[in-house]
Amino acid sequence: MAKVGEGDDRWIVQERADGANVHGWHWQEKDCLPWSRVRLEELLGGLVVCAGDSAVWLKVTKVDSVNGEAYVNIRKGKKIPGYEIELKAAWEGEIREGGVEAGAVISKANGTVHLPYIADENADEDPEVKITSAGEGPAFAKMREIMVNKGRALVGAKVKEWRAELHAGGPGGDGPAPVTAPTTTVAGGGGGGPTSTSAFSPAPIKKEPNDSKVSIKLTEKFLCRAVDVFDALTQAQRIMAFTQARAESDPRPGGKFSMFEGSVHGVNVEMVPGQKLVQQWRFTNWPEDCYSTVTITFKEPEPGNTIVALLQTGIPDEDKFGNHNVLDQTEHGWKNLIFGRIRQIFGYGC
Repeated sequence: MAKVGEGDDRWIVQERADGANVHGWHWQEKDCLPWSRVRLEELLGGLVVCAGDSAVWLKVTKVDSVNGEAYVNIRKGKKIPGYEIELKAAWEGEIREGGVEAGAVISKANGTVHLPYIADENADEDPEVKITSAGEGPAFAKMREIMVNKGRALVGAKVKEWRAELHAGGPGGDGPAPVTAPTTTVAGGGGGGPTSTSAFSPAPIKKEPNDSKVSIKLTEKFLCRAVDVFDALTQAQRIMAFTQARAESDPRPGGKFSMFEGSVHGVNVEMVPGQKLVQQWRFTNWPEDCYSTVTITFKEPEPGNTIVALLQTGIPDEDKFGNHNVLDQTEHGWKNLIFGRIRQIFGYGC
């Protein structure tokens, strides 16, 4: 590891004209939901459940919907998947005369396959698979029974196959995400005093983008004191604890901060412990001299229950490479990579 402030080829992404994440060293996030929709359709669409047993031909015909989120974070070559999706599919079956495929169709039935919650938190468990039929009668009952007894396991196995591919890196495998969709990420963390500011970027010009500006509003709840969340966002050691990345912070008005190996940096403008935090804040891939304003207020209606309200204004509509996913990436970072990780690492979850 290079010393703070010294050059290191592993941080070359900040110097490349295309912003490429060389060797996956920097924190990067790939949105894997579109790929997951296609891949799950490939795995499940046309899945044969029964082909002639008891004169029944039965299969999953298509995936109707995959909703939620799926992504892979990559830092220093380590892949960290995250997902929480709901999947709905359809099944159809036929009973054929003589128990042969060429036989006349005696009766038909159809229904749905529903996986209400597929998430990384239960990756070691078999997903819940609900089977329903669209009608009543002996044929529907018979085929639903086959779907429950046999189809459920086959669907679960295909979902596990998708999970394994996502854990291996999702689209592109071990390679980085396409340059056309670079990712930026935010994080914060754990108790400790001010650190040296020698490696921080130059003091920001407090300037918001002159072109298109967008904003984020979030409200989050924590089971802790308000000052605990405040410290997690401002103390260097706590920031590094939940981001697992280099961070620096001078927790006082005018003090500079840096997170995620310098991917996020800025200046503290106003600090009232446990009450209010205002920062000039930016990603390194934003247009030059473009800083947003982050205002976070902390309320504690009763001891140990904290409500955090975030307002971030002046977010550029696109980064300096012309990519228009800045808002989504920033919001996802706050929700999952800052607030979500604070809850997880420090036990402040609701």
